[in-house]
Amino acid sequence: MEGAGIKMNICLQNHITPYTTSSNRRPTYCQRPPATEGSRSWCPLMVNEMPEDRRVMEPAFSSLSGYFVAILLLQITVLTSEQFTVSSSRSHHVVMVGSQAELSCQLSPPQNAQLMQVGWFRDRHSQMIYLYEDGEEHSGEGIQNYMNRTVFLKDALEEGKITLQIYNVTVFHGGQYHCFFKDGHTYEEGIVDLRVAAVGLDVQINVQILGTEGFVVECTSGGWFPQAQMAWRDSSGNVIPHSSKSYSQDGAGLLHLKMTILLKNSTHGPVTCCFYNPVTGREKRAGIVISDILFKSEYMSLMSHKISYPWIYLSIVVALLFLRIKVAENIRCVHLVFQCLPFLMYIGILPIYLQFRKRVSVSDDLFLLYSIWTDDLCIILGILMLFFTLLIFVLLYTLKDFVQLWTSGFSSETEEA
Repeated sequence: MEGAGIKMNICLQNHITPYTTSSNRRPTYCQRPPATEGSRSWCPLMVNEMPEDRRVMEPAFSSLSGYFVAILLLQITVLTSEQFTVSSSRSHHVVMVGSQAELSCQLSPPQNAQLMQVGWFRDRHSQMIYLYEDGEEHSGEGIQNYMNRTVFLKDALEEGKITLQIYNVTVFHGGQYHCFFKDGHTYEEGIVDLRVAAVGLDVQINVQILGTEGFVVECTSGGWFPQAQMAWRDSSGNVIPHSSKSYSQDGAGLLHLKMTILLKNSTHGPVTCCFYNPVTGREKRAGIVISDILFKSEYMSLMSHKISYPWIYLSIVVALLFLRIKVAENIRCVHLVFQCLPFLMYIGILPIYLQFRKRVSVSDDLFLLYSIWTDDLCIILGILMLFFTLLIFVLLYTLKDFVQLWTSGFSSETEEA
């Protein structure tokens, strides 16, 4: 370089491959002018002598190698942005009321999660059940229905697995549970759906006889969840249209179901009441034979009572009218009514009691014992009431003269007054 104002030209002689063509143009090369004293030798590039279609330098690698490098860079970017995923052992869990539920989540690929923030929550983050962070556990003791019921298993954290155990499961524990893993800015979670089911108690059938019109058959069962499918079926398996359906829910969230049908006395063959749980697929049923109801002693006795009640009431009315005619001149009707009031109360209450007594379950093991005991009690009370009623009438006719004397004296005193 002879001075600061002299332009520098860099010689690329050692880095440019000589270009050869089939034409007569001479190849491009560097010419070295003679060096002068006090100056360095520089090689100016003869660009003007290079072909115009080759003036741009070609890359030293091929286009295929460039594609491979781009794909490699893309894979590295994906791996750094998403290092793991979360999967659950089963997306749907079905457990029975009162049993134990075990929910698990696993990192994929498996890796140590002891230094991560992991936990379980219900529906949203505000309902945190368990949180594990910096080697410490934090349980959501304030969440209702989870106190002293849950256990967080962290024995398999080195393998990237966490487990939540729920004891004594109730219907309120059903729903979606979220497990999450957080490592720095990377956050992933999995969802487990817990379904709670309960199969009800034994089915009971109650029969309410309506007399000549027919009878109502009522089917009840309690302790179901979710709501079971109810149906009445005949001996051929066909569905019998129901008269009414109803259900109620107790404090534990279990459902008590009731279904009734109205059957005519001309109906024959067995009928079956069915309850089906759609979650567990379990079914409970109970049946009853119509002919057995029609020829039961309870049915026949009730039919005889229904026929005899009008005659009994008619007989009482006739007796009271006859008694009124005999003693109307000597005794007030008010006194007569008070004397016959106990018997009238018995006659009025007994039919109501018998109607409610017939609603006892036919399928109950103690049905016969209860029916026999109540029948005996009714017979004893009826005999006592009839005995005292007859005793009153006998005493009334026996002491008729005394009654006439007493009434005449009472009437004379009233006249003098």
